[in-house]
Amino acid sequence: MTHTRKWLTALGAFSLIAVGVAVAQVPATFNLTGNEIVRAALPGGGSDIAVPVYVLRNGSSQTLVAAGTTVTTQVGATVEKVLATGAITTWNVNLPLAPYSGQNVIIGCPGGTVSTLTITATLPASVAIVGTNPTSCTSGGLISQGVGFTYSTTANTWYRFL
Repeated sequence: MTHTRKWLTALGAFSLIAVGVAVAQVPATFNLTGNEIVRAALPGGGSDIAVPVYVLRNGSSQTLVAAGTTVTTQVGATVEKVLATGAITTWNVNLPLAPYSGQNVIIGCPGGTVSTLTITATLPASVAIVGTNPTSCTSGGLISQGVGFTYSTTANTWYRFL
């Protein structure tokens, strides 16, 4: 083999390796929004489950509620924080319909005053709320940072903890 042919062979091999490395690299992002989903295996085999990234990061989902006269908010199954971003005359907040044991819901009004606040739980059947239920919320006032409830499956009860 001539000297030139050796160099061309080496250059070709190097090019193939470089292309292989470039193709094999996985794109990465460091700016997660919390809405991404990770597939996870269940113990003992079987099908896998979808886990939101915010759960893996010990975060929580939130619902921002805009200003209004009469506003009804159904808290979703994956929502932990419900925040009024503007003034609301009458705000009816319904706790999750299918809560899990240890689920927390925090309701606050940092963005505006709520004149009449009603917090209810309708499902599961015969669910109870224990603790004083606030009837209003002043922006920057007593519960502007939130009133919190945690659910017990065995007691079928939402307990106020904040």
